[in-house]
Amino acid sequence: MTPPPVGAVGVIGAGAVGQSVAMLLTAGGWCESVRIVSRTGLSAQALVTDLEDMCQVTASSVRAVHVTDAGQLASCEAVVVCPRGDFTNTARTDIRMAGLNANAPVIAGLARKLAHYQGLVVMVTNPVDVLTRLFAEVSGSPHVYGVGSNTDTARYRLTLARLLDVPPQAVNGHVIGEHGDQAVVCASATRVGDLPVPVPLRQVRDELTDRPRRINAGLGRTRCGPAGAVIAALRAGLGLDDAVTELCVNHEGRWRGIPLRFTAGTPTVCLPRLDAAEACQLIAADAKLRDAYEPLARLYVSMPLRQKEKTAVPQTAVRIATATRAATVASNSPVVTDWALRYFGPWWNATSTAPDTNAAVIADVNAGRVTEIAQRVADHSHEETVYANSTMHVDRDDDGTVAASQPDDKIVYKTEPGGPLRIYGCEDVPVALAAARHAREVVRGQLLADGWSILHASAVVRDGQTVLTLGDKGAGKTTTALLLARAGWQLLANDRVFTRREGDRLRILPWPSAAAIGLGLLDALDWYETVRERLRGGEQLHPTQHQKVTDALHSGSRTPLWNESGKELKPQFFPDQLHSWLGLTLATEGHAARILFPKIAPGTEPALLGEDRSVGATDFFTAGTEDRYPDVFGLLPADLPCTQPLLELLGDLPRNALSLGHDVKANTDFLAQVTGPTA
Repeated sequence: MTPPPVGAVGVIGAGAVGQSVAMLLTAGGWCESVRIVSRTGLSAQALVTDLEDMCQVTASSVRAVHVTDAGQLASCEAVVVCPRGDFTNTARTDIRMAGLNANAPVIAGLARKLAHYQGLVVMVTNPVDVLTRLFAEVSGSPHVYGVGSNTDTARYRLTLARLLDVPPQAVNGHVIGEHGDQAVVCASATRVGDLPVPVPLRQVRDELTDRPRRINAGLGRTRCGPAGAVIAALRAGLGLDDAVTELCVNHEGRWRGIPLRFTAGTPTVCLPRLDAAEACQLIAADAKLRDAYEPLARLYVSMPLRQKEKTAVPQTAVRIATATRAATVASNSPVVTDWALRYFGPWWNATSTAPDTNAAVIADVNAGRVTEIAQRVADHSHEETVYANSTMHVDRDDDGTVAASQPDDKIVYKTEPGGPLRIYGCEDVPVALAAARHAREVVRGQLLADGWSILHASAVVRDGQTVLTLGDKGAGKTTTALLLARAGWQLLANDRVFTRREGDRLRILPWPSAAAIGLGLLDALDWYETVRERLRGGEQLHPTQHQKVTDALHSGSRTPLWNESGKELKPQFFPDQLHSWLGLTLATEGHAARILFPKIAPGTEPALLGEDRSVGATDFFTAGTEDRYPDVFGLLPADLPCTQPLLELLGDLPRNALSLGHDVKANTDFLAQVTGPTA
């Protein structure tokens, strides 16, 4: 008899998926033995006994073997990891992420027992994308894959085939990113019979959510689908089948589910082409998975391994652009460039690019450079300023070199005349924050030199026509824009816009930034519970958010919070979260068509006011009025464009001063009447 092509395959976990995988392996006949281990041992023994009965009935030559410790699987050609920690899943959203805290220590412990394992590892335990990375980085194993996107893709193809009334085999499409709430449906690249088709995304997403729930409701756990995905991954990874399968893998420093084409056991990435919206969704999924993983890395991954990984990451780069102006950000950390993609992609244009010598901002994680430059600044006489609410010490040399440090953030800067701005920090996220801010300043300087000005306004767009909302701080600019965006307008900006005269019109561009929305307003707009559930599921808002706000959201408090100086503390949203969490559509530009000057007061009925308010010079940001981002490194032109031509055009636009109360429906209906067809 010809021996099977594969020796032993290990299965860790004898629950629903482990049982199904072991049964398929035993019935398949292509491995010599299935070695099974479970935490208590009782379930593994019982499963082996059951499989022995099956082997006798079916005349299978595969031996089922009970082993007592996962370390005994080191001689297997492949290991399937599917244990489950003890917890009760009560989550209504992000259901798979809910098992993170219970399952992570189990997976980390198994990874230590299989340290430097050289065979194929297939991870099943949820959240599978995060735990695949955890197993790989704790164990040091080079061939670790996670299933999840494969079953998502299968469900997508089945669903689309049913909705379009075509055979499932005719559908070619993928689901990538997270195996969870932020899975990315690659609708733009989907083909049926080699032809593009309209994809009913809402129906597809509903079915992707409901399908596993129906299985769980009837069976308690999904089992057969994931087990089939495991078998497909094993056969492809062991070189038995040449196939394309969606697996979680380290792709350019990002652990995510993507299609892999296996040829004789060797994988190559075959990522489908994404449209702009799908690319933004993938960035958001990457960020969510990274945010979920970082606390685990601090707990389970040793510092030498983390540092080794950091130095091994190649330089990455992102090009950000708007209105023909651009700047490149390069970094030794993919977190920094992912952050730039996420931050600028929804409102400007951000694309990954090859690192080159012309990067305007080079932002690296390098603790040694932080110590060196911070000491240099401290040793010289230096000026002090506040940049983005953090103290900055600035040292200027006679030759034009500028060095600066922000001690609270452990961030330092250095720039020389004609050279890039270099940023160094000790941790990824602070460096990413600083890089995004200063890349925006580089592009800001280019736009100002091209005649653009910055107006203190919120903005929404419909059919290319922009409604600008102006007023003092607290007047209701953001509230008005969000009410209109919630009613179907596209949100262009929540606090600042770029504007320039082009012919007889004013072109408007967004100022990419985090969006601050008060707790009370979140509640009034029916977004509070959505945000709270996302946070409780392990997702994170922008890191500039005050911890008191995070605590309030977790506890369910809707009471507005204030700091010592009387400023309201608000939830801070990444630009992409305005779409993925709140359901808003974002705009990338427009032309000014109407101006609103709102005033919001409790108990007020929506009404037009008799005030003849107009835009003035004080509504524009200048070097003197910039209160958050002073030009420390000389990135802005010395002479700003004259705003008088802009004021003349703004003065010709329809404008309304109006009062709004706290009744969301009444305010929305009134704003619809005011903006009407004129805008």
